[in-house]
Amino acid sequence: MGIVFKLVLLILMLCPLTINSSFQYLTFVQQWPKGYCTANPSRCQRNPLPTVFTIHGLWPGNFTKILQNCRTTSYTKLKNFRELRFQSFWEHEWKKHGTCSENMYPEATYFSRTIQLSQRHNILNYLATGNIRPGSNPTVSSVNSTIYRAISNHVPDLMCVTPPRQTPALVEIGICFTATMTTIIDCPSQFLRTGSCGIGTINFPA
Repeated sequence: MGIVFKLVLLILMLCPLTINSSFQYLTFVQQWPKGYCTANPSRCQRNPLPTVFTIHGLWPGNFTKILQNCRTTSYTKLKNFRELRFQSFWEHEWKKHGTCSENMYPEATYFSRTIQLSQRHNILNYLATGNIRPGSNPTVSSVNSTIYRAISNHVPDLMCVTPPRQTPALVEIGICFTATMTTIIDCPSQFLRTGSCGIGTINFPA
């Protein structure tokens, strides 16, 4: 009986860990290069800067915690993807985020699906439907509501960085999907970064 009791106790202890470490949704994050460089001028290395939102990553998560560095699977360079020419960055993304969905999306699939999402969701076009363009100073609520309408009335995730004595600069916008990537969902409120943008006007740098 003692051995059986210990086995049951071990299972009960491990079950929550197993549930929490499995991913339930994905956040597809795109970055505005000029916003990033406004906030991080010393780390801005690309010249000229892209004039479109670029891929930051596809981040698996669940509704209880943020998932990162789930496995130690090595990264294999993918030579057939032009978008993946910055190999060191994509290696970082794979190890930190991609390994958390590896049971469903092996490396090649993970990156190809990420690129498909970027082609399907043009953030600049979405913002333009609300007359929000680079060089403007929209309110947080107008950016949020414009993206909300563009993605079938679902809550996006916004991220801003505030340089010293300046207005918060728009840096990233995330769209959340079911684990199968077939349906857009509300980004979970407990992990939203929209608060980083404040409640008033933000800078959408040109």
